[in-house]
Amino acid sequence: MLSKIFFAVLAAAVLVMAFFTFYGYSWLGSIGSPRDAALGYEFHAGLGGTFLWIATLLLLILANSVFWTTRRAWALWTTLVFFAVFAVIRYFWIEQSYFAFKQSNGLGEGSFSFGPFIGVLFIVCAAGVVFVDYFLISRIQQRFLPAAELPAEAEE
Repeated sequence: MLSKIFFAVLAAAVLVMAFFTFYGYSWLGSIGSPRDAALGYEFHAGLGGTFLWIATLLLLILANSVFWTTRRAWALWTTLVFFAVFAVIRYFWIEQSYFAFKQSNGLGEGSFSFGPFIGVLFIVCAAGVVFVDYFLISRIQQRFLPAAELPAEAEE
């Protein structure tokens, strides 16, 4: 049952993130004022970034529940992949497009974008959190639930 809930939340999170990603990116192709387009992108990209963190945290909590009941960690790794995919899309593709948009319209200062470095940092930190979480939950599980007391749902 928890697996189905996890998949439903994952599907909803992917749809919402896809919307924010597409809608934020579409502002960069706006035919209006470049300044307004930049502000529209920043607003929707900010909403998408906030939702990415909240959805990842919610998925991680659900993944811990799935891992605890089934002793299978696939949901933890799926959560990491969800975060990594949308972080790569945002920091390696869309932020670079936004940086080029600002440069071509005279809105930006500087000649270098730190977006990819920030993206790599976030992905590495998220991977570290998931690995530590996996380690802690598996150790706690070994202490409190010996192999003989495996829940019935884990056999499915």
